[in-house]
Amino acid sequence: MSHIEHLRKHANWYARRGLRVFPCKPRDKVPATAHGCKDATTDPAQIAAWWDGTYLYNVGIATGGGVVVLDVDVNHAAGKYGDETLAELEREHGPLPDTWMCLTGGGGVHYYFACDDPALTVGTGFAPGLDYRGAGGYVVAPPSLHANGRSYEWEAAHTPANTALAPLPDWLHSLMLEGRKQAPRTRTEAAPEKVQEGGRNDTLYRLACFLRGKGLGEAGITAALLAENRERCVPPLPAAEVEKIAKSAGRYERGSSEGRGHALSWDGSPEGDAQEPPKEIQPLRVISAPDLQRAQLPPVKYLVDGLLPEGASLLTAASKVGKSWMVLDLGLCIAAGESFLGRPTTKTGTLYLALEDSLNRLQNRMDKVLGGKLPPPLFCFTTEAPKLDDGLLDVLEDHLKKYPDTRLLIVDTLQKVRGQALPREGPYAQDYREMETLKGFMDKRGVSVLFVHHNRKMKDDGDPFNMISGTNGLMGAADTIWTITKANRADEEATLHVTGRDVAQSDTVIRFDKSSWTWKPMGSADWLAEQRARLAYDGSPIVKTIKKLLEQSPGRRWDGTAKDLMEAGKYIVRTYLAVNTTKLGHEIKALEKPLFDFDGIVHAVGGNGSGGKKHSFYYQDLGQFEELPEVEQEELPLEFREEDNDGQAEK
Repeated sequence: MSHIEHLRKHANWYARRGLRVFPCKPRDKVPATAHGCKDATTDPAQIAAWWDGTYLYNVGIATGGGVVVLDVDVNHAAGKYGDETLAELEREHGPLPDTWMCLTGGGGVHYYFACDDPALTVGTGFAPGLDYRGAGGYVVAPPSLHANGRSYEWEAAHTPANTALAPLPDWLHSLMLEGRKQAPRTRTEAAPEKVQEGGRNDTLYRLACFLRGKGLGEAGITAALLAENRERCVPPLPAAEVEKIAKSAGRYERGSSEGRGHALSWDGSPEGDAQEPPKEIQPLRVISAPDLQRAQLPPVKYLVDGLLPEGASLLTAASKVGKSWMVLDLGLCIAAGESFLGRPTTKTGTLYLALEDSLNRLQNRMDKVLGGKLPPPLFCFTTEAPKLDDGLLDVLEDHLKKYPDTRLLIVDTLQKVRGQALPREGPYAQDYREMETLKGFMDKRGVSVLFVHHNRKMKDDGDPFNMISGTNGLMGAADTIWTITKANRADEEATLHVTGRDVAQSDTVIRFDKSSWTWKPMGSADWLAEQRARLAYDGSPIVKTIKKLLEQSPGRRWDGTAKDLMEAGKYIVRTYLAVNTTKLGHEIKALEKPLFDFDGIVHAVGGNGSGGKKHSFYYQDLGQFEELPEVEQEELPLEFREEDNDGQAEK
């Protein structure tokens, strides 16, 4: 289950138990709604709209209306000792009853109580390190993320699923209303009090029992003691001694009365996972094969016919290859409804996030591409945008409201809008999540998105898509992928490789035309290679010579040595066919296939009777495996005949 699904599931779960929820900004306590906690609701439809998969909203729970939350602020390193204040109050008034208990991402604790007193609003610092939230207030709830990346979690033994909401104790109720008459003795906030030799073991043991009473396991207690030992004990105890103290506290039952309250001053989590809401079974939406076959489904829509379907696309290339020129031309063509790479486009509004460029550079490029034409009014630029986890979707939402005709977003480059990884999130998961987040946001609004990204420096001749920088999560999330490759960076020609779910895989040779400052299609890579091979073949002096000899020879067959062929070349095409006969032999070998494919000419090599080689050329319709009659060769003019090793003219 993704984190966004986890958040939505918890929000619904709280709402079904009568808790009013609302969204807070990702990794923050700040409300994401216009009226904050006043917008809190139990309405499933509104909750579904807030947590629709677009934003990683934290879950806020509005207090008041029967719920009051005690906020215990714990950060010993920063001089916050709400745990010790609470422990002293419990020694004076009695322990808190078992109730819901949330371990905050900041290291504190939230205790939930039942109370319908409207006089309890929001009390900050009613006692050192203690606050409360009642009418008009709110708290952040699990599984939200703190700004530091740690999650809010229910303490395993005190969740809404396994513990009843306890009434607010009278003595705590009174203190919240009146404030503490005399604050308990606490350490100054300037610096934590140090524990000297003679009191270190006792202090750590009492803390261990205190934590065990709150249900922590040995691993969690050990982590807490080690942190406290480093910060307060002078000198610190050996780690083995601290571990022994933690183990000794394990003889008590979890949640026993050996020290009530909580003293979580460490960065770990209690042993075991927090209790999750019960699983909700959502029926699968299925369609039978016959129904699918009969269904009248809408055809795939294209922004560029046969090349760029609607959805999420990825364009990659090495640095300085010309991908920014391409997407600029693409955006202008689509916004104007003009053809791109020789293909029709669907006219629509376009937003170009040119995050690696300046307005001056964009103006210069656009003027070159337009070549004196007026720019399309449906094309918009920006050179600044926040990160995906810092408000990008908010500013895009605002733009789409102002420019409702926008149907294409170009992000140049993807790296410029990427945010931070989530806790325990690997590179693949991050790549896929960020692509899917932006894709899902745009899909819901009928907007396609084209991400511009870089290729690795290393080449992969087997599969150009393996050159895409990052993990396969990027390709997995994209509907269509374009990648541009060049044999050499200085080449004006390149190959555009296209693959995707709704496009035929293709390789198109494109050329950057500096007269128009745009890429022009030259044809498919296979077709163009074939055409160039044919041109090279037709222009070959060797081929011309062979064809002329066959044309002039009886029976459309010619036999002779490499020397004979070289002399014939001088006579027929007025040039040398090769630097020597050995080189000519290699050239003929390389031409065997095109000779046969293009003109049906068969080449064979045999002996010439004197230890040398004889080349035979004939048309395939003579029969490759038939016994061919010996034919008398037309004698070359004397001036083009060479002498053999004995000084005799070679026949």
